[in-house]
Parts: sequence; structure tokens; C-alpha cells
Amino acid sequence: MAKPEHATAITAIHGADFESFAASTLFSQGWSVLHRALDWSSLQQFLKELATPPDVLLISTDLEGLDRKALDQMSTRGTRIFIFRKRQDDLQQYPESFPEPTLALELIGMIRGSMRKPMLVVSEQIINQPRAYVLAVAGAHASSGCTSLSINIATELSLMSKRVLLIDGNSTAPAIAILLGQQGLNSAKSYQKISHNVWALEVTQENIAQSVALLDSATTEFDYIVIDAGVATDLAQILRGQRWTGEVLVWITSHADELWVVSKSNRLGVERVRTLSHALVQNSIKPTITFVQSMSSPGKKTTIHDQAFATAAAAASTKKILHYPFDSRSISAAEQESVSLYESNERTVLRKSIATLAGELRG
Repeated sequence: MAKPEHATAITAIHGADFESFAASTLFSQGWSVLHRALDWSSLQQFLKELATPPDVLLISTDLEGLDRKALDQMSTRGTRIFIFRKRQDDLQQYPESFPEPTLALELIGMIRGSMRKPMLVVSEQIINQPRAYVLAVAGAHASSGCTSLSINIATELSLMSKRVLLIDGNSTAPAIAILLGQQGLNSAKSYQKISHNVWALEVTQENIAQSVALLDSATTEFDYIVIDAGVATDLAQILRGQRWTGEVLVWITSHADELWVVSKSNRLGVERVRTLSHALVQNSIKPTITFVQSMSSPGKKTTIHDQAFATAAAAASTKKILHYPFDSRSISAAEQESVSLYESNERTVLRKSIATLAGELRG
């Protein structure tokens, strides 16, 4: 039997209010809720008749007839199981259980995370501690300039005496180590210092679990975390999947403060922004969305594509659109020297423009 197009879930929750909240949250994010079991026996019966196991099973500890041994056996069949406790005493029998989330984004963040402990555990550990401001930069299409922007935003923040962690989360085409001449970055077991006040980490398939755990702890060690998320295509599919390539983006949707989506304002860029805007509206995420029009041409009249870009970005309820100019000569010079724009030539219009963008981030 073919796997369903949408991610699938089953709820087995005793409390009507929390069950309704959980099911409606899943529905709102495009999940298919196959069954809403009222007790353990009805859950077992439905699973026996189901040809393909669900992707996710949500269970409450007060579910009538809940069997600890049978639950342990069920967890070996490929379904991710989340157990929610009604009482603190339930921790003794179900140490892996979580308190019932009250916000949809908390529940969504928990379900999306597939290769690490759910975000509720992390949030309990770091509560009341100083927290880094997390900026994610993603491209609406290839060659949008998001990697160059990430590198130079991180550099400008470091010049403000801020401790910055630069993450290469581009799973398909990592480039930060290449552009900055940092050999061995993809094999490092932790983030490495690459310049004054800047540390870097490249996420790979081999280190993905460790890298996401490092991201969790890094939020209390740095002033800023800048993440190059690569091209954000098929956003909805990524957020419902369990592939390692989407894990950094999943972390971003639950933890980042801002998500900058970078795109050119040509015909292809406008179409990609339009598609991504629709996906962002359909999927709840924590960071505020800002679209960045890259490689714009200063001094020229607004083109039809510029107008279309603004309209497409507005569909995602973005509050502002940022711009920085086209300057291939400055970019090429910096890449040739394997340095940032500031180190290559701090007087260029492009470098000053990006410095202004960095200065507008939260202090």
C-alpha cells in the first residue's frame, strides 16, 4: 500500500479539551488524523486493521486501559510516540512523558522534531537563562545570496563586540567553509572559532543529532546565532517529514527569532517567493518573517517585478521588505580572498548596506 500523501497521526487522549486541541492543531498544519481513540482497547483494534503505521501517536497517561508493556512494544514499529502526563506522579512510570502543552506552536514544535528531544524538554532546561537572538537566512531559490548574506551579517555583528555562532545548515550545498577557506569544518565535533568573536559549525548527515543538540545549548552561550538554512523549497513537506536534511529548518521554526527569506526580484524569484509565502501561511512557525530583496539595482525606477515581489511577500504577512544592492565585483573579490566583505573592502556600498541590516537587529 502506498504511503499517504500527508503525514498521519492518531490521538489516544482521555481529556476532551486537550484531545480537541491536539487534533485541531494537527489538522491546521495539514496532518491527517486517522483515528481518535477513546481507550487503549479501541486504539489497539484500530492499529491491527491499519495497513500502514501512523507517523505519530499522541497518548495521555490517563487513557483507560493504558498498558506500559504493550506501549513499549509499539514504540519499535516506526511510529513516533508522544506521551503526555496528567499528573506529576506519572513521571515515575512514564519518565519520557511531557506536560500537556498549552500553545499550538509548542505542540507543533514537539511533533516536528524527529532527531532530538522535543523542544519542551529543552525549554525547561534553559528557562530564565540569557538567550541568543537567532537569525535564520533562507533562499527562496538557488543562488539567491543567502550564504553571502549570512557570512557578512555574522561578521558585522562580531564587529559590534557580539559573540556570534555561524551555522551552515545548507544540507544540499554547504558553502561557508569553502568561501572562508575553513578546512575541516564539516568534520569538527563542535563549533570552531574562525575569526574574532565568530564561531562556525557545518551540519552534516553524520553530525546532525549532535549539531542540533549543540544549537540548543548554544542559545545560552552566544549573543547571536546566524543560520544559513539554504534553499527553503517544499517547506510544508520538510516540516512534516523525518529526513535529516530538514532538521535544521525544523529547529529554526521552533526557536529562531527572525527568518529572512532572500530572493532576487526577477521573474523566477517572484514566483518562488509567491510559492514560499503560501507555504508559510499554511504552517505555523515561531520566527517573524522578513523578505530580503537581494542584488537590487539602486537608483532605478521600481520595475514590474519589484512590485510583484512586494505583493508576493505581503501574502505571508511580512511586516517589511529589506534590500541590499547588486555588487558582483565586491562579492568576487571577497570570495577570491576567502574573507568577508569587511575584510576585503569595508568601504563598498554592499558592505555598508549589510552593516546597516545587521545594526537593525535586536541589540
